[in-house]
Amino acid sequence: MNLKPLSTRTCLLLILFFGIAAYSNTLTSSFQFDDVPTILENHSLQPLNLAKIWSYHPPRFITDLSFAFNLYLAGFQTWSFHIFNLLIHLFTSLIVFQLTLWILRTPSMENKIPSSQQHLFALITALLFTAHPLQTEAVTYISQRATSLATLFYLAALWMYLRARLENARHYGAVFIFMLAAMFTKEISFTLPFAILLLELFFFPISEKEPLSKKLLRWTPFAAFLVIIPLLYLTNAYILVRDGGSINIIPPSTANTISRWDYLLTQFRVMRTYLRLLVFPVNQCIDYDYRLSSGWEDPDVWAAFSLLLSIFLLSFAFVKKNRLISFGILWFFLTLSVESTIIPLPDFILEHRLYLPMFGFALFSTSLLWMLSKSIKLFTAISLSVVVIFSSMTYFRNEVWKNPLTLWQDAVKNSPNKWRPYANLGTAYAEELSDVKTALLYYHKALKPGSYPINLLSNMATAYSRLGDSKASASYQALALSLTNSGDRALRGILYFNQVDALRNKGEMAGAINVLKKAIENTPQNHLFHVKLGELYRESGQEDAAIAAFRRAIELAPLSEDGYDALALFYKEKGDKQKALAVLVEYLTYKKKHKPLFGN
Repeated sequence: MNLKPLSTRTCLLLILFFGIAAYSNTLTSSFQFDDVPTILENHSLQPLNLAKIWSYHPPRFITDLSFAFNLYLAGFQTWSFHIFNLLIHLFTSLIVFQLTLWILRTPSMENKIPSSQQHLFALITALLFTAHPLQTEAVTYISQRATSLATLFYLAALWMYLRARLENARHYGAVFIFMLAAMFTKEISFTLPFAILLLELFFFPISEKEPLSKKLLRWTPFAAFLVIIPLLYLTNAYILVRDGGSINIIPPSTANTISRWDYLLTQFRVMRTYLRLLVFPVNQCIDYDYRLSSGWEDPDVWAAFSLLLSIFLLSFAFVKKNRLISFGILWFFLTLSVESTIIPLPDFILEHRLYLPMFGFALFSTSLLWMLSKSIKLFTAISLSVVVIFSSMTYFRNEVWKNPLTLWQDAVKNSPNKWRPYANLGTAYAEELSDVKTALLYYHKALKPGSYPINLLSNMATAYSRLGDSKASASYQALALSLTNSGDRALRGILYFNQVDALRNKGEMAGAINVLKKAIENTPQNHLFHVKLGELYRESGQEDAAIAAFRRAIELAPLSEDGYDALALFYKEKGDKQKALAVLVEYLTYKKKHKPLFGN
């Protein structure tokens, strides 16, 4: 006995219901980790200026434009960002449903799934994609919007491709538009032309009418898109604006010392972990403790490689028996190829990297369960049970993302032997609770013998300074600066800046100004550095230089009140209340002109 066929409307409503329910507790979650440099301290996003946004990081122009749009709508209120991220996830899930439906209508899948049950099959695939708890990092973690938004464009391009092949060639125009959008959203979109080729070869059989040569000729216009991302990196410098002078989050260690070979060997083990997390998503963590593999001498590398090779070969064995299972496996390997092969990235393993591969896993899982189930009712019961469990796990995982304290407490619990979770938990105590003493306890836990992360040393120096221990502060600051690579200009700028107050307190005004100039030389776009320079000039009686420094700060961050306040105070102290008032009016006028639509 078959269940009554589902309507498209019912399927779409179920997808929206599970998606909204699983993420209903995220709207008030705070900015986290990379959100600080990517959004909070990124002055290219405000006011809304396309040229500034483009110059920041062209390969993610659309992602940054979307952040700027959020700031234009509601300032730094997180609900705006979270609603936008959730909408992206919901639309992507709806596209997964449609894409699966159209795959089932291709020549190679004809009569494989009864037409009366195709909606059910596509629904389960979409619900697994929607509800899986691994998706939380790409949805709830605001700055990882790059991944979810690129995936939306990526899958939409494939959906339109199938419609163009099966329905009307006019849809090819939409394919090109979505491909272009994906390429300017995140670098994982580099594999999109290959995904189109995989779709073509898997679901449109080679025949006398459609020989391989004709298929490759059809693919040529899509292959041309492969040059876009490399060209963006060749023609545009990566510009990352990071303001400093305070206790900072600890970013990933640099990847430029990791060989491509060692990174690849490590990724064999990482991909095995990804497979485990897809099937059994427990003990999730924002900061996994993962060691680097170096050489085939490690038996664990051989074990992971053998498992992956077996799964890869299994995909070819299943081509005739179950084409969807084979496609899902190859999709997993293809969509991870940018981040899990030979391009060393600072973090070996991150959950958001599975957002795009999740479509392949969802399609694989649905196909396997369909093949093994003896009835439609059993398939539906098992599938919906898994979806309900995943939705509940997603909801509770989102509780961890509420604020930096909950996030890094969870990271410390799951990675107790890694230094960075302790360091960032210390920063959470310092910044969220102003508890510098507890912060230092965690900083010292993070400081392992023989391991001296520079950002951690800088944060310890700042923490000791706040406690009034200038000797300890100076010691850690000097150690941090001595270990800093001359090429890491942003970090050197912060380290120089953090020395300024100590010199000023000693009365060494000329030395403080010289050190601050070194900070600005390394980080010229940091408006706070220019505000501080103006203050030092004002205190040393160099009035024209002070005004110039304050004006430069305003120019760099016209929506920030720091430069305006400092300049207005300068004029007030000089007794020129009219100019002081004019500066404040200038600020209020500019802010009113660029204020968020829904307040700030």
